[in-house]
Amino acid sequence: MFVLLTLLTLSWGWCVSPHPRPKCDRCNENFVCDCTSLNLQEVPAISTTSVISLDLSFNEIKTIGQDDFFEYSNLHVLILRGNMISSIAEQGFLTLRKLEVLDLSDNQLNGLSEMWFKSLSSLHHLNLLGNEYKTFGGKSLFRSMTQLSTLMVGNGFLASVSKDSFIGPNHLQSFVFHGSNLQNYQPGSFSQINSIDEVTVSINGPFQINTSLTTDILRDLSRPETKIILSDLRISWQQLKPFQVIFQKGVKNFLLRNLSCNMDTISELFAMTHMSELTSIGLEDSEFNGEPTLSMEFPELPHIREIYIKNVQIEKFYIFPALICGNFLCLPVLRFASQLKRLIIIDSNYFAMPCFQSLLFISLEYLDISRNQFSDLTVPEAFCHGQWTLLNLVTFNVSSNYLKSFDTLSQLFKGMKKLAALDVSLNVFRTMPLICVWPQSLRYLNLSSCQLRGVTSCLPQTLHILDLSYNDLMVFNQNISDLTELHLSGNRFKTLPEGKLFDWLEVLYIKSNPFISFSQNQMRNFGGLRILEAGTDTYVCSCEFVNFFNHELGHLVSLKDGRQAYICSSPFALRGTKVSDAQLSVFECHAALAFSALCVFVLVVVIGAMVMCHKLHMIWYVRMTWAWLQAKRRPVARKDQVCYDAFVSYSESDAEWVEELLVPELEGAQPPFRLCLHKRDFLPGGWIADSIMAAMEKSHKILFIVTQHFVQSDWCRLELEYSHFRLFDAGILILLEPIPDSTIPKRFCKLRKVMNSRTYLEWPEEDNERSRFWQSLKDTLHMTE
Repeated sequence: MFVLLTLLTLSWGWCVSPHPRPKCDRCNENFVCDCTSLNLQEVPAISTTSVISLDLSFNEIKTIGQDDFFEYSNLHVLILRGNMISSIAEQGFLTLRKLEVLDLSDNQLNGLSEMWFKSLSSLHHLNLLGNEYKTFGGKSLFRSMTQLSTLMVGNGFLASVSKDSFIGPNHLQSFVFHGSNLQNYQPGSFSQINSIDEVTVSINGPFQINTSLTTDILRDLSRPETKIILSDLRISWQQLKPFQVIFQKGVKNFLLRNLSCNMDTISELFAMTHMSELTSIGLEDSEFNGEPTLSMEFPELPHIREIYIKNVQIEKFYIFPALICGNFLCLPVLRFASQLKRLIIIDSNYFAMPCFQSLLFISLEYLDISRNQFSDLTVPEAFCHGQWTLLNLVTFNVSSNYLKSFDTLSQLFKGMKKLAALDVSLNVFRTMPLICVWPQSLRYLNLSSCQLRGVTSCLPQTLHILDLSYNDLMVFNQNISDLTELHLSGNRFKTLPEGKLFDWLEVLYIKSNPFISFSQNQMRNFGGLRILEAGTDTYVCSCEFVNFFNHELGHLVSLKDGRQAYICSSPFALRGTKVSDAQLSVFECHAALAFSALCVFVLVVVIGAMVMCHKLHMIWYVRMTWAWLQAKRRPVARKDQVCYDAFVSYSESDAEWVEELLVPELEGAQPPFRLCLHKRDFLPGGWIADSIMAAMEKSHKILFIVTQHFVQSDWCRLELEYSHFRLFDAGILILLEPIPDSTIPKRFCKLRKVMNSRTYLEWPEEDNERSRFWQSLKDTLHMTE
């Protein structure tokens, strides 16, 4: 009984098919599959097992089974962010030995297992942020991940970090740790990571900072070669003590991100940097309120070379209209102006700097004041109207301000003898003058999104890279001989610029223009072009363009944006189709050739039809039909209208026999026979065909003088055709010479039949037989119908 139940159970298992998995077929030709936001509740079946990158973000997947990824052993990237994953089978990632990126962030994992990661020895990037695990440690989760370069761990529930948690990674380029609710940290846990380039720490909880815990964490992470980023801080100046260890450990690169405090707090924090090893200090996405009430201290920072400020909002910014002094910006910037090599102030309502201050930046090589409020009035003053300021500046970014005069701007740089890169994009110039003064060192110029309607010879002739994308240009015909990279995307070009103007151009970005097409000759004019990006959806997919695009373009350049970015706009039947998928008929592609071929075909058909008609005697049958219709329509001659005994049908070549022998013999008989001869009896002026038919109608008999000449005569054939309807009754055949059947046209089937089935008169060669011939002929003519 037990055996029977077992067999039934197994049979039931074999018969019942498993629940079918949902499918996802959103994969491109590079085996990259985007299965995001499909409301999937489990890992789907992918349309190709060769998938390399799979994004399953923002679905409703709850579990990862042991076999969910078994078939996808080629996976390099797996994104599972934003699902509801709470459990993963221990061998769920067993076959993913090539996996390099794994993102499990923003799920519901309440624990982590080292078995998940045991086979992921190729992993470079791991994101475990935003889950629900409360402890981290006890086992070395990352022991096999010796190649790991990016690690992101932590969440709002994490309470404890134990030792031996981070054994494995030798060198991390980026380490992100979130522990806003962290209560227990075993010192030395983070120090197990041998080397870290950049650390982002967010440990500011809803309550007062745990001084001891924060100090231990920052002590383990602070190293001279590591950039420290403190994120999401809400602190007062009394809570700054734990951060002192950062500067004591010799950290050289320090950034505060998403900081919210008052002016006194930031002033105190800055004072803590006194005599530190800092070379770079920065503030990002931060806001400061109130006015400073504590006395300012000026720290000594002998190694400082960079100050970075981005999106810093000051509640009472109007108190500090410029970098004069008396505010937190003035202190680091002006205090160390002569030391700075890089100054970055982005998106911070910065709009003015007096000339005498800019003269202090004698070592400055990189200046970025983008996304601020500089105008044509304040920029000249900030740079002393171009009079020998910022002599060592190499890179200058003043994009996304309120500049309008290109002429004014260009005058500012003539004294910057080392300036190599200039970005003035996202301003509103619209036009440019004909002549400008530029430093000979300038190699890169960004004029994108400046609403330019045209360009002139004002452009620097020394450029290697020029960006004019997203303007209002229709032509570009400036000869910049040393140009190697040109950006013209997002304009109004309908075709490529003239390639002969750019002898050294290697890279051309010109996508999102209303292109119609471009040709092989145009591409060959760009002698050194290697990379092209010209994708748009306005191409006229002519046969020449489609053929060139599919078969020749790839031999000339590499398409950086891929063939899928090139879309047909016309003809209408191909609108929205990729150029690489366009199929055109032979008549569309080779109209002249196709028309010629059609004409030749029609001509061949016509000639063939004519040959067939000749071979099948169709013309003869048509003429016979016409003769029959004419005969039917002609009224039958009355007996009193019949005035001839016989109509003689003969060839002109046989006229001698007819006139010298036949006519005298018959018309001289007693009683005489009256013969109708066309040469003698036809009335002049009438149609010959009508005369022939009339004469036949008025004759009792028709004598056919059949010879080789008769068979070849057109008029004899006409007479024979008309008499065809009366041949068996009225026709008398006289053969003057033997006529083989092969010489009689096949269309004269009744004539051949008469000659084969009935007697006919044959002209004898011997003289003694001729009297009998004449008697037989006379007897035949005397016979009544």
